[in-house]
Formats: sequence, structure tokens, C-alpha cells
Amino acid sequence: MKKILLSGILGGIVAFIWSAIAHMNPVTGPLGLSMMNEKEDAVLAALKANLQQPGLYFFPGCEMTGRTKEQEAAWTAKCKAGPVGLLLYDPNGREPMEPKQLVIELLATVLCGLIAASILSATVGSLRCRATMVAMMGLFTWLALSISQWNWYAFPFSFIALDAIDQVIGWLLAGFLMAKMIKPAQPQPMANP
Repeated sequence: MKKILLSGILGGIVAFIWSAIAHMNPVTGPLGLSMMNEKEDAVLAALKANLQQPGLYFFPGCEMTGRTKEQEAAWTAKCKAGPVGLLLYDPNGREPMEPKQLVIELLATVLCGLIAASILSATVGSLRCRATMVAMMGLFTWLALSISQWNWYAFPFSFIALDAIDQVIGWLLAGFLMAKMIKPAQPQPMANP
């Protein structure tokens, strides 16, 4: 049990470090992020004057239930005319990267490592096979979450590709470490009926 805990914690730390490398280096870090540049001050002033509550805003907005056919048609026309988007907004501002955010990310990634380690402890197979299985957990996560964000909310695919680099490679690296530390389970003989 101690080896599972230790390997899960270390695997989570490896995945966390890889994520920092993927998101903070100048090649992959800015993937999918666009800057407003010279228009930023005007856009920020308009937002500050018109939105006082933090939230995730979908626009053009509409009531999700109880719409009449006319309201639905008007909203569809607005969507087709554009602009459309999703705005994550905080009018109060904050530090660009607070220590609390890093701690939460590290804890979440270590918890993922502990889950992966517990699954690995019950599996058979070679080191490479079991490390690949952990990478597949990262791929599963990417497909389940990031592809939906690209599909439904039009996140830029390059931003979604960065998530794939982060999740799949990070968990492959963590998987090799964990699979090396945790011995494969022994296959159980089939019981005769």
C-alpha cells in the first residue's frame, strides 16, 4: 500500500511538472490564446462599464427554457450574425498566478496520480503496457472534456491540442514512473465451473 501511495504522489508530481513545462514554455504555452492588442483598453472599458458580476458568459445570451418560437428565431438570427462566444470574466481582477492556484492544481494532479496508481496495482502487463494504460487515462480525459469544449463552445483547436500534449504525455511520463514502482498484479487462475 505504501508503494501505491508513494508512486501515486510521485506520478502526480511528474504530471504536474510536465503540465507546467507544457503551459509555460514559449512554443506550446501560447497555443490557442489570442490577444486583443491595441483594442484591449476599449474592450476592457466596455466590459467594466457593463458587467459587474463575475461569471462565465455565453453570448448572444438567451433563456435556456421557456422560449417562444419567436425568441428562438431571434436568438438563432443573432447567433448566425455574430459575434458569438464564451467569456470567463472577473471584474475585480486578481494576481496572474496565485500560490493557491498552484497548490490546488498540484493536489488535484496528485489525486489523479493516486487513482492511476491504484488502478495500476490491479493490472497485469509489461512496464510499457501499463505506462501506456496511464497515458490512455490522460487521453480519455482529453476526449471527454477538451473535445467537448472545442465542439460545443468553439475553443480554438490549438488550445485543445495543448491539452492533449499536457494530458497524454504528462500521464505517459507519470505512468512509466508508477509502473516501474508498482509490481504488476498476478493473474488469477480461472475457476472451473
